[in-house]
Amino acid sequence: MKIIPDIIILAILTFLLSASCGSGQPSRHNNHASIPSETLRRLNTTIAKAPIYQEMKKIYIDSLKNLLKSGNMPSSQWEVLIEIADQYRQMNADSSMYYAEKAVESVPEDPTGFKRIRSELSLVTALSTAGIFSPAVQRLDSISGLQLTKEARIEFWKASRIMYSYMLAFVQDHSKYANIFREKYINCDDSLLVLLPETDPFRKFIYAERLVNDAKWEKAKSQIEELLKSNPVESNIYAMSAFQLALVNKNLGDYTGYVENLSLSAESDIKRCVKEGIALPTLANWLYEEGDLENAFNYINFALEEANSGNIRMRTVSIATFMPLIDEAYRHNIDSSNNKLLAYLLISTSLLLIAIILSTALIKNVRNSRSKEKKLEATSKMLEAYVGNFIGVCSNYASRLDQFSKLVTRKINAGQSEDLLKLISAGKVNDEESEEFYRLIDKAILDIFPDFVEQINTLLLPDKKIELKPDELLIPEVRIYAFVRLGVDQSNKIAQILNYSVNTVYSYRNRMRNRAIDREKFDANIANLGRVDDGLASYLG
Repeated sequence: MKIIPDIIILAILTFLLSASCGSGQPSRHNNHASIPSETLRRLNTTIAKAPIYQEMKKIYIDSLKNLLKSGNMPSSQWEVLIEIADQYRQMNADSSMYYAEKAVESVPEDPTGFKRIRSELSLVTALSTAGIFSPAVQRLDSISGLQLTKEARIEFWKASRIMYSYMLAFVQDHSKYANIFREKYINCDDSLLVLLPETDPFRKFIYAERLVNDAKWEKAKSQIEELLKSNPVESNIYAMSAFQLALVNKNLGDYTGYVENLSLSAESDIKRCVKEGIALPTLANWLYEEGDLENAFNYINFALEEANSGNIRMRTVSIATFMPLIDEAYRHNIDSSNNKLLAYLLISTSLLLIAIILSTALIKNVRNSRSKEKKLEATSKMLEAYVGNFIGVCSNYASRLDQFSKLVTRKINAGQSEDLLKLISAGKVNDEESEEFYRLIDKAILDIFPDFVEQINTLLLPDKKIELKPDELLIPEVRIYAFVRLGVDQSNKIAQILNYSVNTVYSYRNRMRNRAIDREKFDANIANLGRVDDGLASYLG
């Protein structure tokens, strides 16, 4: 009988990790449909690719900046500045303001005055996105008294609509100003419905949105579905339409459609590098209510990180309304830590049993061979190290988890919740825990695969090999690929085990692939590095 221990170990390891990482809390609402897992998997994949989309966007913007630097096209400099400001608007508010101001300063001669108006309105929109409303209103008021062409009036009402939508979102329904801003927003729509041709996609969207606000669900659904069919996924019309359709679905009791269309809207935002989208935080809040705390916490954090990185102040404030997620997610993380600990213990027990079974089987096959006994001894030692290290990690983690739980209990009982929040927010506890956890993991990996770094280096380009510092055990890239070697290949599972974001794992893996001799086969080559069963199989055949 052929026994291949590595395969058995990896099968059990993958199964147990899948069980532990995939566990979640049940829905709080039994009347709602189950959350479509395939939809969320697709969204998670899109989020993981966010750095790629952002890099592509950066490349395009940099190409526009290079046109400015070249000085070869002075006549079109204004057009380039406006395009850069527009590209940055939903991605980085500060950069959008900078280039909009440059456009205002460099307006060329224009008998119609449209280019000056367009420049001013671009700056109004950038200011609004950043939540700087007072100067935005002042500039808009200065334009409202001018004689404008039809084209300029359309741009005026579009910019006004954006500004008042942000102001309305900022105050929400908790201010006397909400009704004022809502009326002004409606007035913008009324004006655009008159000015825009009936075939214009934006006019169709405004009309559909009005149907939603009037609770004309079936008619709105038909209109929006047409918009989704006739507009590309990576367009603002598509993202806005998908969000409106999600609202329709929810009001019609179609919760699967609600999640699906929120996800489609969020995906469109991510692909366009829009950092002020509302679909993802809305979906996060829904998943929180449904008990899917893991995805909810990941989505709300991603949305907040995006809003902060783009200095989208208005969206940062609105996301703050979902902050109850943090408390719930914190408790969920404690539960998840306990589940992971249990999983590690189960893994250790399983590996111990495997070691016993393997030892018995191998002894029977190599009893009369001294060379085979040496191989058996080497294999047994490796398995013992494997089991021993995981037990050590689990024990240490259990001890530190117990200490932290006691600290939390003391703080809560003493009424020191604010101190606890400051402690957690400061990141000191997490940093210390992470540092110790990674040290233990790294030590376990190196005990099992002592020459793992050297083996990886054989797969890398000569000038791209890994060089560890004297005080380093492993770097994150190697740590991640150690789990690939153990058979845990999915980035989301590695992220959960190591407490990285999925984006971080994806970036590290992509960075390593770019250093490889054979980029396409790099992951497969890692998975086959120094396999114990390679030498053993010939003896056990």
